[in-house]
Amino acid sequence: MAAVLQELGIALAVASYQASRVIVISADTAGLTVLPRSFDKPMSLASTDGRLAIATRNELVVLSASDALAAGYPRAPDTYARLWLPRSVRFTGEIDLHDIAFAGDTVVGAATRFSCLARLDDRASFTPLWRPPFVSDLVPDDRCHLNGMALDAAGAPRFATALGATDTAEGWRAGRTGGGVLISVPDGGIVLDGLCMPHSPRLFGGVLHVLNSGAGEVIRVESAGRATVLARLSGYTRGLVAQRDILFVGLSRLRDRHGAGRDPLPVEADTVSCGVVALEATTGHVLGRLDFAGGIDEISDLAVLSGAGRHGILNHSEPGHRAALALPEQGFWAQPGPGGQALPSDNTP
Repeated sequence: MAAVLQELGIALAVASYQASRVIVISADTAGLTVLPRSFDKPMSLASTDGRLAIATRNELVVLSASDALAAGYPRAPDTYARLWLPRSVRFTGEIDLHDIAFAGDTVVGAATRFSCLARLDDRASFTPLWRPPFVSDLVPDDRCHLNGMALDAAGAPRFATALGATDTAEGWRAGRTGGGVLISVPDGGIVLDGLCMPHSPRLFGGVLHVLNSGAGEVIRVESAGRATVLARLSGYTRGLVAQRDILFVGLSRLRDRHGAGRDPLPVEADTVSCGVVALEATTGHVLGRLDFAGGIDEISDLAVLSGAGRHGILNHSEPGHRAALALPEQGFWAQPGPGGQALPSDNTP
C-alpha cells in the first residue's frame, strides 16, 4: 500500500464508527504511517480542495490542511508534510448522517434516520433535498436505510442506495439479504434491485460503481438492470474512493447487532479482515492492501487526502489544536501560558 500512495502522491483518511477513530494512512521514504485520532462515532468522510469533512454522531466537523504549520508541530517537529486542523463544527443532532460529499462550498449527505438526502447548513439540523418515491413521509424512523449517494460532476445527486424499498419504521431489516436497491435521482427509478446491503454508490469518470456490501462485492453498473462484479473481496465492503485509475475499498469484519436469528449474509463465510484494498479500476486486480488489528473491526468510509508525504491530524476534542494559528499562507504556534508569544512555523515564508 505504501508504494501505491507514494506513486499517487496522496494519503487516505479512514473512518471507523465502531472504534470511534479517524485513521490517516500516509507514506514517505520511511514507509507507511497509520495515525488514529478520536472522533465521536465517525460515519462518513468527504474531502476536496484541502478540506476534510467528518460526519460524527451528532456533528459535522470540517478540517483544513496546513503545510505551513506541519513542520513546526510542537509535539512532533519535522515529522509531517501536511497537518489537518479543525476549522468548524456544525451540530446536526442524531440524524444518522451517511455518505457526505462536498457540492461546491456546501456539504450534502444521506440523513438516514429521515430516509432522505439533505443539505447541511447553519439554519437547521439539515434541509431535505430528496427522498425516494416509495417513502411517504419525512419522519425520523429509518424507513429504508437510505445510506449512500453518488454526485455528478456538477455536484448534483444522481444515484442513491437503500437497504430496502420499504415505508415502515426500520422495515428494511426483514429483507436485508436481498432487498437492497440502487435508485436513480431525482426520478426515483430502480436501477438495480436484489442487492445485499448496498453502500457507497460513486460516479468515477461517468462510470457508476456501487458496493454490494453483504456479498463483499465491488460492482460496475453498465446500464439499468445490468452490472458486472469487478471484484469480490474477503470482507463487508463499505467506503469507496478513486484516484486516477485506482479504487480504494474499505473492508470490515462482519458484525450483526440487529440480525440475530435471520438469514446469514453471503460474505459471512469468508469475512476475515478489516482494512483497505487498492484495486486497478478496469480489471479489479489487487494492487495493495492494509489490514487493521487492535480493535478496529469496521470501516464506515474513506476519503482521499491530497499531498505527498506524511500527514498528521488533530481533533477538536483535545486542546492541541488551540495553539495552531493558521493564515492562508502562514502559520504560527502559540506558546503556552498567559501572553505567550506565537512562534512562526518552520514552513512559514
